[in-house]
Amino acid sequence: MSRISAADRMARLIAAIPWIAAQGGVSITEIAERFDYPQNVLLEDLENVLLFVGVPPYTPDTLIDVIIDDDMVWIHYADWFARPMRLSGSEILSLLAAGEAALAFDKAEDAGALARGLAKLRLSTGSTEETVDVSFGSVATPTLVRLREASKAKRCVDITYQSYSSNERSERRIEPARFFLEAGRWYVAGYCHLADEERIFRLDRIEAATCTDAEFTKPVPDVAASGTFELNDGPEITISAPVEFSHVFEGVPVHDIKTTDGNIVVSLSATSQRWVEQLFLRLGPEARVLRGESVPDIAAAAQRVRGRYVR
Repeated sequence: MSRISAADRMARLIAAIPWIAAQGGVSITEIAERFDYPQNVLLEDLENVLLFVGVPPYTPDTLIDVIIDDDMVWIHYADWFARPMRLSGSEILSLLAAGEAALAFDKAEDAGALARGLAKLRLSTGSTEETVDVSFGSVATPTLVRLREASKAKRCVDITYQSYSSNERSERRIEPARFFLEAGRWYVAGYCHLADEERIFRLDRIEAATCTDAEFTKPVPDVAASGTFELNDGPEITISAPVEFSHVFEGVPVHDIKTTDGNIVVSLSATSQRWVEQLFLRLGPEARVLRGESVPDIAAAAQRVRGRYVR
């Protein structure tokens, strides 16, 4: 995998930090293999992101220390992190949920420092049971694993897919390029040979998946380089989406946002066709452009992404 999304990139970094810190020195190669983390991206995150992680006033004793020497990496926590933390019940629940989510990116049976930290966090609540269950959708694990392995090897997969909208079963060959989770459901995006263009499939509707020896015929789209977003750049559009997707707009500059009839209605500036496509990819097939249809490239981008969903 040469490119990963910003969200996956952050999840891998969060999962890798405690494991690296517990090793007392580990190679870049081993980190990259363990967390499915491209080495160039890993080095960039260690050198340009992690070195600036800490708490106010951001003096050396409040920052995480990262040492990179040849192919080896050491991580040392700042003194501040050694202080006992007093957490509320809601904060403990949030940490447990985030930690369990991060563990999904560590494929090893022994999840190391993060797993031990979560166990201690549970004990602090007075419970020794698994008090938090983080679900990543209802898709069968073997299907997801098989598709991810094929994606990593850039091999096509033959699937049997049950369409919800037409209630028809189809046989397709796909090139699984990207995976994402929305509203508790896993999706796979990639080139579909039957449709002769990119499509998005819900994994719980894939009844069978068989890996083939056929290599990808299309380059994997670069979804990591989305460009910058400025509030006043580009035409203004108004989007409607189910209210459960409200989190998609967190941190996105918007002109107006309101909720009506179970939907969230958002007005914002569409900086580029690429940005709109990625936004609609996250919002799912129910998202609509309510205003801004007069901007051909934006309207076409939204319609094209909606058309990729095979329901």
